[in-house]
Amino acid sequence: MPKLTDNLLKSLKATGTAYRRMDEGKAGFGVKVSPKGRISFIFRYKTAQGRDVPMILGYYPETSLKDARQLWVKWRAVYDSGRDPQIVFNEELAAEEAQRKHLDAQRKREAMNGSIRQLIEVYVADLKANDKRSWSEVERALTVNVYPVIHESTKAKDITAEDIKGVLAQVIARDKLIAANRIRAYLSAAFTFGIQWDNDAKHHFEALRFGIQSNPVRDVPKPEKTEQARDRHLSSSEVRQLWQALDHTNMHPKVVRAIRLLFALGGQRIEEVLGLHTKDVDFQNHLVTLHDTKNGSTHIVPFGDIAQELLQVSIEQADDKGALFGKVRGAQGIMPYATLTRSINRLCPKIGLEPFVPKDIRRTVKTLMGFAGIRKEDRDKFQNHAMTDVSSRHYDRYDYLAEKRQVMAVWDVYLNSILAGEVKTNVIPLRIAN
Repeated sequence: MPKLTDNLLKSLKATGTAYRRMDEGKAGFGVKVSPKGRISFIFRYKTAQGRDVPMILGYYPETSLKDARQLWVKWRAVYDSGRDPQIVFNEELAAEEAQRKHLDAQRKREAMNGSIRQLIEVYVADLKANDKRSWSEVERALTVNVYPVIHESTKAKDITAEDIKGVLAQVIARDKLIAANRIRAYLSAAFTFGIQWDNDAKHHFEALRFGIQSNPVRDVPKPEKTEQARDRHLSSSEVRQLWQALDHTNMHPKVVRAIRLLFALGGQRIEEVLGLHTKDVDFQNHLVTLHDTKNGSTHIVPFGDIAQELLQVSIEQADDKGALFGKVRGAQGIMPYATLTRSINRLCPKIGLEPFVPKDIRRTVKTLMGFAGIRKEDRDKFQNHAMTDVSSRHYDRYDYLAEKRQVMAVWDVYLNSILAGEVKTNVIPLRIAN
């Protein structure tokens, strides 16, 4: 029984039948040559039942002679310990296969885990699908402020409180504490949405997962502890000053009409007015219909002489889809809130008017209607505030159109008197029967 060497192994030839060559001094270790000349290292041993087992250790030359001898040492020790080497080998092979499958599944799950960009996209899409008007502002705020700090491909599950702090720090550095508060709120809502996405049975068969274990925003405190509610409202003289200045501004005419119509229609919500189409205006009955309102109900608003003139011009200049207030730069879509904000921000310092934002118009009208003698209950109905009592929410289906016509009649006269500089303070309060 010669000692196995590389030269000996290279000299072994196919004979048409299988044969073996065992190694000198290494019990059970040798090679088996197949009928076609394929050389395999083997460890021959007998089981407890006396069965002869030629355990394959590898193939030559892929497995070197040195490595094969080391494998023989390993499996010989297993045999000497009273265990069956082939059974132990099969168990190890099964364990390795199970581990491989586990790692493959883990890699697949990792590949399925969505990025921060995907999280923001599906969150914004959900806001949009549920008619949340804030969706465009949320999308803009997160896109502008998150991606410069956190790469958009970062897995949402890997984002930490430290990352969130980094995003907010950049906003705070621009002295935008309130904006930082809101971005924090948007991010917190997005991560909560991601957690709910994974647990929602509706998404069970979808590939996208986020794997977020906890909301990383939770432990990051608000940059600004409290946000003061806005209290800015224009006085009657400021309304007159603004109205007159709009005649001499370089604002786009569509923006001018939108600002004036917000006053003339009694302080309706901005996005609802900007979303008006030609089909929503009924000149015969002096009514406009606001759809997709904040409280989910269709809101019918009577209009007076001031609004009628503005609506007539707006309809004449509506876009090809019938939108009264399409984007001013020719792009498709409704004029965004930000267009009004920018226009007002540029105008106020030019005319010496204390700054205000478009939403302050609603508060202004609500306040001036009070001076006009209109009761708060009727002002609330006219501006379509949601009634929270059980009766209003579940049982009251009356449209209050007659009462709203009376409110508009008073408001149209009062607004005309403001614009003429003839505001009367001795208006008899309007009492509308229940």
